[in-house]
Amino acid sequence: MIAGAIVSVCIGSGFATGQELLQFFTAHGYKGLFTGLICMITMCYCCSTLLMLGKSGKIKDSNDIFIYLFGKYIGSVFKLLIPLFCLCSFVVMISGAGATLTQYYGINKSIGQVLLALLSLISVMMGMNKVLNILGKIGPIIIIVVITVSIITIFKNFDNLDKVPQVLDRININRAVNSWWMSGIIYSGLNIIFVTQFLVGAGSSLKYDSSCKWGGIIGGVAFMGAAMFINIAFLSDINNVYKLDIPTLYMAKNVSTIVANIFTIILVAEIYTTAAPLLWNVCSSFAKEKTVKFNIIAVGCTVLGIIGGSLPFAKLVNIMYPISGIVGIFIIIGLVCRKFRFTIII
Repeated sequence: MIAGAIVSVCIGSGFATGQELLQFFTAHGYKGLFTGLICMITMCYCCSTLLMLGKSGKIKDSNDIFIYLFGKYIGSVFKLLIPLFCLCSFVVMISGAGATLTQYYGINKSIGQVLLALLSLISVMMGMNKVLNILGKIGPIIIIVVITVSIITIFKNFDNLDKVPQVLDRININRAVNSWWMSGIIYSGLNIIFVTQFLVGAGSSLKYDSSCKWGGIIGGVAFMGAAMFINIAFLSDINNVYKLDIPTLYMAKNVSTIVANIFTIILVAEIYTTAAPLLWNVCSSFAKEKTVKFNIIAVGCTVLGIIGGSLPFAKLVNIMYPISGIVGIFIIIGLVCRKFRFTIII
Protein backbone atom coordinates (compact mmCIF):
# COMPACT_ATOMS: atom_id res chain seq x y z
CA MET A 1 0.00 0.00 0.00
CA ILE A 2 2.81 2.42 0.89
CA ALA A 3 4.76 1.62 -2.29
CA GLY A 4 1.61 2.10 -4.37
CA ALA A 5 0.95 5.44 -2.67
CA ILE A 6 4.50 6.65 -3.40
CA VAL A 7 4.12 5.69 -7.05
CA SER A 8 0.73 7.41 -7.22
CA VAL A 9 1.96 10.66 -5.67
CA CYS A 10 5.05 10.89 -7.90
CA ILE A 11 3.60 9.55 -11.11
CA GLY A 12 1.16 12.40 -11.67
CA SER A 13 3.88 14.98 -12.23
CA GLY A 14 6.28 12.77 -14.17
CA PHE A 15 4.05 10.61 -16.30
CA ALA A 16 0.95 12.63 -17.18
CA THR A 17 2.36 13.64 -20.55
CA GLY A 18 5.72 11.87 -20.79
CA GLN A 19 7.26 15.22 -21.71
CA GLU A 20 9.32 15.39 -18.52
CA LEU A 21 10.73 11.90 -19.06
CA LEU A 22 11.62 12.88 -22.60
CA GLN A 23 13.55 15.96 -21.44
CA PHE A 24 15.13 14.58 -18.27
CA PHE A 25 16.10 11.09 -19.54
CA THR A 26 15.53 10.35 -23.24
CA ALA A 27 17.33 13.52 -24.37
CA HIS A 28 20.57 12.08 -22.88
CA GLY A 29 20.37 8.91 -24.97
CA TYR A 30 21.60 5.75 -23.26
CA LYS A 31 23.22 7.86 -20.53
CA GLY A 32 19.63 8.53 -19.49
CA LEU A 33 19.55 5.00 -18.04
CA PHE A 34 22.27 6.01 -15.58
CA THR A 35 20.29 9.18 -14.89
CA GLY A 36 17.39 6.92 -13.95
CA LEU A 37 19.63 4.82 -11.68
CA ILE A 38 20.73 7.96 -9.78
CA CYS A 39 17.12 8.97 -9.41
CA MET A 40 16.06 5.48 -8.28
CA ILE A 41 18.69 5.31 -5.52
CA THR A 42 17.86 8.83 -4.36
CA MET A 43 14.11 8.16 -4.30
CA CYS A 44 14.47 4.86 -2.40
CA TYR A 45 16.66 6.48 0.25
CA CYS A 46 14.57 9.63 0.69
CA CYS A 47 11.19 7.86 0.73
CA SER A 48 12.31 5.27 3.30
CA THR A 49 13.91 7.95 5.48
CA LEU A 50 10.86 10.22 5.40
CA LEU A 51 8.55 7.33 6.32
CA MET A 52 10.83 6.32 9.19
CA LEU A 53 10.99 9.91 10.46
CA GLY A 54 7.19 9.99 10.53
CA LYS A 55 6.99 6.70 12.40
CA SER A 56 9.73 7.62 14.90
CA GLY A 57 7.55 10.23 16.58
CA LYS A 58 10.38 12.79 16.46
CA ILE A 59 8.20 14.98 14.27
CA LYS A 60 4.84 15.77 15.86
CA ASP A 61 3.43 17.49 12.80
CA SER A 62 4.30 16.66 9.18
CA ASN A 63 5.11 20.31 8.45
CA ASP A 64 7.72 20.28 11.26
CA ILE A 65 9.94 18.09 9.05
CA PHE A 66 11.53 21.30 7.78
CA ILE A 67 12.44 22.49 11.30
CA TYR A 68 13.98 19.05 11.90
CA LEU A 69 16.02 19.21 8.69
CA PHE A 70 17.09 22.85 8.58
CA GLY A 71 16.77 24.24 12.10
CA LYS A 72 14.41 26.85 13.52
CA TYR A 73 15.07 29.81 11.22
CA ILE A 74 15.65 28.26 7.78
CA GLY A 75 13.09 25.57 8.62
CA SER A 76 10.48 28.24 9.35
CA VAL A 77 11.04 29.70 5.89
CA PHE A 78 10.50 26.25 4.35
CA LYS A 79 7.36 25.77 6.45
CA LEU A 80 5.89 28.79 4.71
CA LEU A 81 7.30 28.14 1.24
CA ILE A 82 6.49 24.44 0.79
CA PRO A 83 2.71 24.75 1.35
CA LEU A 84 2.77 27.59 -1.19
CA PHE A 85 4.64 25.39 -3.69
CA CYS A 86 2.19 22.56 -3.05
CA LEU A 87 -0.80 24.86 -3.58
CA CYS A 88 0.71 26.18 -6.84
CA SER A 89 1.40 22.60 -7.97
CA PHE A 90 -2.18 21.65 -7.05
CA VAL A 91 -3.31 24.45 -9.38
CA VAL A 92 -1.08 22.98 -12.11
CA MET A 93 -2.75 19.58 -11.69
CA ILE A 94 -6.25 21.11 -11.85
CA SER A 95 -5.30 22.95 -15.05
CA GLY A 96 -3.76 19.76 -16.50
CA ALA A 97 -6.89 17.70 -15.85
CA GLY A 98 -9.04 20.28 -17.60
CA ALA A 99 -6.67 20.47 -20.57
CA THR A 100 -6.48 16.66 -20.90
CA LEU A 101 -10.24 16.07 -20.91
CA THR A 102 -10.79 18.99 -23.29
CA GLN A 103 -8.19 17.79 -25.78
CA TYR A 104 -9.26 14.13 -25.94
CA TYR A 105 -12.97 14.14 -25.14
CA GLY A 106 -14.00 17.67 -26.09
CA ILE A 107 -15.34 18.27 -22.56
CA ASN A 108 -15.44 21.88 -21.40
CA LYS A 109 -12.19 22.64 -19.57
CA SER A 110 -14.00 23.98 -16.49
CA ILE A 111 -15.91 20.72 -16.04
CA GLY A 112 -12.68 18.70 -15.94
CA GLN A 113 -11.14 21.13 -13.46
CA VAL A 114 -14.12 21.07 -11.11
CA LEU A 115 -14.39 17.26 -11.22
CA LEU A 116 -10.73 16.73 -10.30
CA ALA A 117 -10.86 19.44 -7.63
CA LEU A 118 -13.93 17.92 -5.98
CA LEU A 119 -12.48 14.39 -6.10
CA SER A 120 -9.32 15.66 -4.41
CA LEU A 121 -11.34 17.57 -1.80
CA ILE A 122 -13.48 14.55 -0.91
CA SER A 123 -10.41 12.30 -0.66
CA VAL A 124 -8.54 14.72 1.62
CA MET A 125 -11.52 15.28 3.92
CA MET A 126 -11.80 11.50 4.41
CA GLY A 127 -8.32 11.51 6.03
CA MET A 128 -4.79 10.18 5.47
CA ASN A 129 -5.70 6.50 5.79
CA LYS A 130 -8.40 6.79 3.13
CA VAL A 131 -6.04 8.71 0.83
CA LEU A 132 -3.35 6.04 1.29
CA ASN A 133 -5.87 3.30 0.56
CA ILE A 134 -7.06 4.97 -2.66
CA LEU A 135 -3.57 5.83 -3.92
CA GLY A 136 -2.19 2.43 -2.96
CA LYS A 137 -4.72 0.75 -5.24
CA ILE A 138 -4.46 3.15 -8.19
CA GLY A 139 -0.63 3.21 -8.30
CA PRO A 140 -0.07 -0.46 -9.30
CA ILE A 141 -2.78 -0.25 -12.00
CA ILE A 142 -1.08 2.77 -13.56
CA ILE A 143 2.32 1.04 -13.46
CA ILE A 144 0.96 -2.10 -15.15
CA VAL A 145 -0.72 -0.14 -17.98
CA VAL A 146 2.31 2.11 -18.56
CA ILE A 147 4.83 -0.77 -18.60
CA THR A 148 2.60 -2.88 -20.89
CA VAL A 149 2.28 -0.07 -23.47
CA SER A 150 6.04 0.58 -23.23
CA ILE A 151 6.99 -3.08 -23.76
CA ILE A 152 4.74 -3.35 -26.84
CA THR A 153 6.30 -0.16 -28.25
CA ILE A 154 9.84 -1.48 -27.62
CA PHE A 155 9.11 -4.76 -29.41
CA LYS A 156 7.54 -2.95 -32.38
CA ASN A 157 10.58 -0.69 -32.76
CA PHE A 158 13.34 -2.92 -31.41
CA ASP A 159 15.52 -2.60 -34.53
CA ASN A 160 15.73 1.16 -34.04
CA LEU A 161 17.52 0.94 -30.70
CA ASP A 162 20.99 0.54 -32.25
CA LYS A 163 20.47 3.78 -34.23
CA VAL A 164 19.70 5.99 -31.21
CA PRO A 165 23.09 7.81 -30.96
CA GLN A 166 23.04 8.76 -34.64
CA VAL A 167 19.41 9.95 -34.48
CA LEU A 168 20.04 12.08 -31.36
CA ASP A 169 22.97 13.78 -33.13
CA ARG A 170 20.67 14.69 -35.99
CA ILE A 171 17.54 15.97 -34.19
CA ASN A 172 17.01 18.95 -31.90
CA ILE A 173 15.55 17.61 -28.65
CA ASN A 174 15.01 19.81 -25.61
CA ARG A 175 16.93 18.95 -22.44
CA ALA A 176 15.65 19.99 -19.04
CA VAL A 177 19.25 19.81 -17.76
CA ASN A 178 22.39 19.59 -19.91
CA SER A 179 24.26 17.26 -17.53
CA TRP A 180 22.94 13.68 -17.44
CA TRP A 181 23.88 13.09 -13.79
CA MET A 182 22.56 16.46 -12.60
CA SER A 183 19.35 15.69 -14.46
CA GLY A 184 18.81 12.70 -12.15
CA ILE A 185 19.34 14.80 -9.02
CA ILE A 186 17.00 17.61 -10.12
CA TYR A 187 14.30 15.15 -11.21
CA SER A 188 14.57 13.50 -7.79
CA GLY A 189 14.14 16.91 -6.18
CA LEU A 190 11.07 17.60 -8.29
CA ASN A 191 9.37 14.48 -6.92
CA ILE A 192 10.67 14.72 -3.35
CA ILE A 193 9.11 18.15 -2.84
CA PHE A 194 5.72 16.55 -3.60
CA VAL A 195 6.08 13.61 -1.20
CA THR A 196 7.99 15.03 1.81
CA GLN A 197 5.10 16.05 4.08
CA PHE A 198 2.85 13.31 2.73
CA LEU A 199 5.32 10.53 3.58
CA VAL A 200 6.04 11.93 7.06
CA GLY A 201 2.28 11.91 7.68
CA ALA A 202 1.97 8.41 6.19
CA GLY A 203 4.85 7.13 8.34
CA SER A 204 3.07 8.24 11.52
CA SER A 205 0.20 5.86 10.66
CA LEU A 206 2.44 2.78 10.20
CA LYS A 207 3.09 0.08 12.82
CA TYR A 208 6.30 -1.54 11.58
CA ASP A 209 9.78 -0.28 10.65
CA SER A 210 9.83 -2.79 7.79
CA SER A 211 6.80 -1.06 6.22
CA CYS A 212 8.81 2.18 6.12
CA LYS A 213 11.96 0.59 4.77
CA TRP A 214 10.47 -1.68 2.11
CA GLY A 215 7.58 0.64 1.25
CA GLY A 216 10.10 3.35 0.37
CA ILE A 217 12.43 1.01 -1.51
CA ILE A 218 9.72 -0.78 -3.51
CA GLY A 219 7.99 2.53 -4.26
CA GLY A 220 11.21 4.10 -5.54
CA VAL A 221 12.12 1.06 -7.64
CA ALA A 222 8.61 0.71 -9.12
CA PHE A 223 8.35 4.41 -9.94
CA MET A 224 11.73 4.72 -11.64
CA GLY A 225 11.49 1.24 -13.17
CA ALA A 226 8.33 2.31 -14.99
CA ALA A 227 10.05 5.56 -15.99
CA MET A 228 12.92 3.61 -17.57
CA PHE A 229 10.54 1.36 -19.51
CA ILE A 230 8.95 4.50 -20.95
CA ASN A 231 12.40 5.98 -21.60
CA ILE A 232 13.53 2.94 -23.62
CA ALA A 233 10.21 2.97 -25.50
CA PHE A 234 10.80 6.63 -26.38
CA LEU A 235 14.34 5.82 -27.54
CA SER A 236 13.00 3.05 -29.79
CA ASP A 237 10.77 5.56 -31.62
CA ILE A 238 12.73 8.74 -30.99
CA ASN A 239 12.24 10.06 -34.54
CA ASN A 240 8.53 10.48 -33.86
CA VAL A 241 8.15 11.12 -30.13
CA TYR A 242 10.73 13.89 -29.65
CA LYS A 243 8.50 16.53 -31.28
CA LEU A 244 5.24 15.55 -29.55
CA ASP A 245 3.63 17.27 -26.54
CA ILE A 246 2.20 14.02 -25.14
CA PRO A 247 4.41 11.16 -26.38
CA THR A 248 2.89 8.59 -24.00
CA LEU A 249 -0.52 8.97 -25.63
CA TYR A 250 1.11 8.64 -29.04
CA MET A 251 2.53 5.26 -27.94
CA ALA A 252 -0.89 4.15 -26.70
CA LYS A 253 -2.55 5.15 -29.99
CA ASN A 254 -0.01 3.06 -31.89
CA VAL A 255 -1.03 0.01 -29.85
CA SER A 256 -4.77 0.44 -30.49
CA THR A 257 -7.61 2.97 -30.29
CA ILE A 258 -9.11 1.13 -27.31
CA VAL A 259 -5.81 1.29 -25.45
CA ALA A 260 -5.54 5.01 -26.27
CA ASN A 261 -8.98 5.65 -24.76
CA ILE A 262 -8.06 3.70 -21.63
CA PHE A 263 -4.75 5.51 -21.44
CA THR A 264 -6.47 8.90 -21.52
CA ILE A 265 -8.42 7.90 -18.42
CA ILE A 266 -5.13 6.73 -16.87
CA LEU A 267 -3.62 10.18 -17.57
CA VAL A 268 -6.41 11.83 -15.58
CA ALA A 269 -5.99 9.25 -12.79
CA GLU A 270 -2.28 10.07 -12.71
CA ILE A 271 -3.04 13.75 -12.25
CA TYR A 272 -5.57 13.00 -9.50
CA THR A 273 -3.09 10.86 -7.55
CA THR A 274 -0.75 13.83 -7.30
CA ALA A 275 -3.44 16.49 -6.78
CA ALA A 276 -4.99 14.86 -3.69
CA PRO A 277 -1.72 14.52 -1.69
CA LEU A 278 -0.70 18.07 -2.67
CA LEU A 279 -3.98 19.39 -1.27
CA TRP A 280 -3.47 17.31 1.89
CA ASN A 281 0.04 18.77 2.27
CA VAL A 282 -1.32 22.31 2.23
CA CYS A 283 -4.17 21.64 4.66
CA SER A 284 -2.07 19.60 7.11
CA SER A 285 0.44 22.45 7.28
CA PHE A 286 -2.09 24.60 9.13
CA ALA A 287 -4.53 22.23 10.84
CA LYS A 288 -5.11 18.68 12.05
CA GLU A 289 -7.04 16.54 9.60
CA LYS A 290 -10.79 15.99 10.12
CA THR A 291 -11.09 19.22 12.11
CA VAL A 292 -13.36 22.09 11.07
CA LYS A 293 -10.33 24.30 10.39
CA PHE A 294 -8.76 21.59 8.18
CA ASN A 295 -11.96 21.22 6.15
CA ILE A 296 -12.39 24.99 5.74
CA ILE A 297 -8.80 25.28 4.45
CA ALA A 298 -9.41 22.33 2.11
CA VAL A 299 -12.52 23.97 0.63
CA GLY A 300 -10.75 27.33 0.29
CA CYS A 301 -7.73 25.76 -1.46
CA THR A 302 -10.04 23.81 -3.77
CA VAL A 303 -11.77 27.03 -4.83
CA LEU A 304 -8.37 28.68 -5.42
CA GLY A 305 -7.33 25.61 -7.41
CA ILE A 306 -10.35 25.89 -9.68
CA ILE A 307 -9.80 29.63 -10.20
CA GLY A 308 -6.05 29.28 -10.81
CA GLY A 309 -6.60 26.21 -12.98
CA SER A 310 -8.02 28.45 -15.70
CA LEU A 311 -4.46 29.60 -16.45
CA PRO A 312 -2.61 27.87 -19.36
CA PHE A 313 -1.29 24.45 -18.32
CA ALA A 314 2.00 24.58 -20.26
CA LYS A 315 2.88 28.01 -18.88
CA LEU A 316 2.20 26.87 -15.30
CA VAL A 317 4.47 23.84 -15.76
CA ASN A 318 7.27 26.00 -17.18
CA ILE A 319 7.19 28.27 -14.15
CA MET A 320 6.63 25.78 -11.32
CA TYR A 321 8.55 22.58 -12.11
CA PRO A 322 12.14 23.88 -12.46
CA ILE A 323 11.81 25.89 -9.23
CA SER A 324 10.27 22.90 -7.44
CA GLY A 325 13.15 20.65 -8.52
CA ILE A 326 15.77 23.01 -7.11
CA VAL A 327 13.92 23.42 -3.79
CA GLY A 328 13.55 19.62 -3.63
CA ILE A 329 17.34 19.25 -3.85
CA PHE A 330 17.67 21.20 -0.60
CA ILE A 331 15.33 18.70 1.07
CA ILE A 332 17.46 15.79 -0.22
CA ILE A 333 20.62 17.47 1.10
CA GLY A 334 18.89 18.06 4.44
CA LEU A 335 17.94 14.39 4.73
CA VAL A 336 21.50 13.25 3.97
CA CYS A 337 23.03 15.73 6.43
CA ARG A 338 20.67 14.65 9.21
CA LYS A 339 21.54 11.05 8.48
CA PHE A 340 25.16 11.76 9.41
CA ARG A 341 24.26 13.86 12.44
CA PHE A 342 21.63 11.51 13.87
CA THR A 343 21.48 7.87 12.80
CA ILE A 344 18.14 6.88 11.31
CA ILE A 345 17.89 3.11 11.01
CA ILE A 346 16.16 2.19 7.78
